[in-house]
Parts: sequence; C-alpha cells; structure tokens
Amino acid sequence: MTNSLIPFIGVTGGIGSGKSMICRIFSCLGIPVFEADKEAKIILNENEMVKKSIKELLGNQAYTDNEVYNPTWVRAIIKEDPTLIPLINSIVHPAVRQKAIEWQLSQKNKPFLVYESALIHGKNKPEIITKLIVIKADKTDRIKRIHMRDTSHTTDINTIMNAQPSEATYSEHADFIIENSHNDVIWPQVEKIYKSVSGLTLGSTLI
Repeated sequence: MTNSLIPFIGVTGGIGSGKSMICRIFSCLGIPVFEADKEAKIILNENEMVKKSIKELLGNQAYTDNEVYNPTWVRAIIKEDPTLIPLINSIVHPAVRQKAIEWQLSQKNKPFLVYESALIHGKNKPEIITKLIVIKADKTDRIKRIHMRDTSHTTDINTIMNAQPSEATYSEHADFIIENSHNDVIWPQVEKIYKSVSGLTLGSTLI
C-alpha cells in the first residue's frame, strides 16, 4: 500500500456483535464503508471463477438452474458439515479483497475508510488494513440480535459462532475495542476512535 492511499480501518467481530450498527455511525460521520459480506454475495453470483470453485467444492446444487447462488441449500449443508465454512471463505475472500483494493483506489478526500468483515482479526488481516476495531458483545445479546433481524435463520447460530474466530482471537492485536452489550454506551467509544484515527474534531465534520 502506498502512502497516497486513504487508510483502511477494519471493523470486525462475531455474528450479532453489532458491526453494521457501528459502521452506520461511521457512515453518518462521512466515512465510506466497504461491506465485505455484501460484496461477497455479488461475487458469488457474478465472478465465474468463484462460481466454478464453489460448484467443485459443494456441487452444482449450490446454484439454481438460473445460475443464482442458492444460500438456503448451502446453509443446510453447512449445518451438517461446518468445516465447509473456511473452505468457502478461502474461495470468496481473495476476490472480495481485490474488490476492496479497487474501491479504496476510487476514494478521495476522506480521513480514513472502513472495511467491515466478520472474519478478520489481528493475525489474518489484509495488508490494506492499517488498524483494527473489534466489536464485542455478550453472547446472549448477540443471539437476541440475530433472532430479531432474521427470524427464519436456518443455520444453527452456535454452529456459525463456533466457526468464527474466538473472542480472544478477535481481541488479540486489536487496535481498538468497542463494547456493545445491552448496557454499553456506544457514541463516546466511536467518537474517541474517530478522533484518534482521523486527527479531526467532529465539530468540523458535522457543520
């Protein structure tokens, strides 16, 4: 990464930790957010090399007759074999990160950018990410949030949680940690990080 590129700040944490909410706050402050999970869904449907690799791993049923990715079927087989999750990620995530680099190059005149992903941590973060924000929340709060946003979740939540990095792995080498359980106050934590990373005062950005 060259010095001319705007810094990329990673935002990560387990499912239900509140990453999207934190990223919306940064977005309201004028910070562009690259949503890795959303980009992954696009890539799964549009990147022919990725589609070919997914079919080789999971079978042709991973896609419908119209060549549309079939997440319901994939979630069902993941429930039976959670070891497929890292294998799927190893196919999709390199393509996602290439898109992130292209997106980063297109951004101008921002103090920093945010890269949102559930699977990055201190030991595996891409070189494009200069600092890492980890969102933490109690497991009960995380499960409650998942059920609130998706009452039809077909994959066992504990299966997904167990397949993701542990809380200790997320927290190790984190540059910033945001506590986001039920009684935590979020804004002061975000404000402190914004000021630390950008070197700007929020008053000048909100006028």
